Amino acid sequence: MSTLASIEQDFADLGEEYYPGSTKPIVRHTNRNGLHTKAAKTAADWDAKPRKYVVGGVETEFFTVGHLAQALGRQPVTIRKWEREGVIPKSTYQSPGRDDDVRGRRRLYTREQIEGMVRIAHEEGVLVSHQKPLKGTNFSARVLDLFKRLAEQ
Repeated sequence: MSTLASIEQDFADLGEEYYPGSTKPIVRHTNRNGLHTKAAKTAADWDAKPRKYVVGGVETEFFTVGHLAQALGRQPVTIRKWEREGVIPKSTYQSPGRDDDVRGRRRLYTREQIEGMVRIAHEEGVLVSHQKPLKGTNFSARVLDLFKRLAEQ
């Protein structure tokens, strides 16, 4: 498709009419505060880029705090805060730190841990509303139980 045809299609997709001299429409994304942001990643895309490590001779997929945050529709800082405050247990795995990496090790979660937390969050109503206090739910206890069960396997 030519550049002109591409621009015309972009305008048509937005219900706008193209005329010579007009520029390609800018599609902006906004967060819940109405501020412009980068294109939002969806919760469904959380597992797009797993990290793979060999554990016990088996290659295993692991996911970072960012992956967990995306799956739960939160920011990574929120997940770290939850861990610090005991809302969720400390991550079972950590990536090995490098000598030249001043930031140190990374928290890692398995697919089963993240999918379990997402299921529990959904069942407890935590995914639906960011305003629902976690203390009024069984989210923490159920996530702790999940981590214990997965550690026994």
